Amino acid sequence: MSGIDFVICTYNRSAYLKECITSLLPQMVPAKTCLTVVDNCSTDDTKEWVLELTKVNPVVRYLYQPEQGLSHARNKAWRESPFDWIFYIDDDCLPPTDFVNAALQLIQEFTRFDALGGPISALYEHVSPHWMPEGFGSFSMAYHQVTQLENGFIRGGCFLIRRKILEDFGGFKTDLGVRGDALRYGEEIELQMRMRKAGLKIGYAPSLQIGHFVRTEKTTIFWILKAEYAKRRDKMLFDPVSLPLATLNLFRTVLGRVIWTPIHLYHLVTSGSYPASRALYDIFKPLAYRAGEWVGVLIYTFTPRAQRIQ
Repeated sequence: MSGIDFVICTYNRSAYLKECITSLLPQMVPAKTCLTVVDNCSTDDTKEWVLELTKVNPVVRYLYQPEQGLSHARNKAWRESPFDWIFYIDDDCLPPTDFVNAALQLIQEFTRFDALGGPISALYEHVSPHWMPEGFGSFSMAYHQVTQLENGFIRGGCFLIRRKILEDFGGFKTDLGVRGDALRYGEEIELQMRMRKAGLKIGYAPSLQIGHFVRTEKTTIFWILKAEYAKRRDKMLFDPVSLPLATLNLFRTVLGRVIWTPIHLYHLVTSGSYPASRALYDIFKPLAYRAGEWVGVLIYTFTPRAQRIQ
């Protein structure tokens, strides 16, 4: 059926989910859109709340995915969807009032694309920490009109894709992606790499602007470094550099930190506008990135070929 299934995969975030659905639901266009919630083993009130919603809103669907993992939940959605397009958005996103119409207009006007995504703006429940870099949690590209991407990738929190592509490619690799509270990444990038290799078209659409909450736990140094490490590690599982290059990159980064750390510490002591959290960020973020790269390549190198993510 021609139309868009707006899919929200969720795990124990009912407060965010309710806010997302409350923003999205009034925009639904009967017979052209539906809103599917895939509950990935939540233990909060997600199931009860969504099932009550389905009783009074026929455009809302509730699916339960017992196997833990975002990729499993995403695959559940497209396999049971009634529409030709699947629009994945995160449960902690906040769509603007024209979001659904913008998506419907895009699939009608830009039929050459197989997947589309847009900019993501960081939202904070409170004031963002003053030490965090400008633009943290946001994503955008320097395009002011719909543009085909020859390089780079759209983000999984704002990911519109033809269901036929997901069928043909077997969906998302279930060895990748978040599992419960475990940080794992890369499933939407890996899929886009396969799509691009097959000659399919991926586009960036500025009109698909969406807000995304930077949850409180994401504003700690520990979480940021852990995420940086995990993102690079997981990308190496399907798009690795060589082990010698990964080793060289790690060595050069460690050497660079030896040189730069005294400078960061000097600014920490002498400048009132350079807090300790920012110093830790500047010192350890490059190390987390390269450590993730080296570990990911190591895992890839010593994983039997038959078990690698291809």
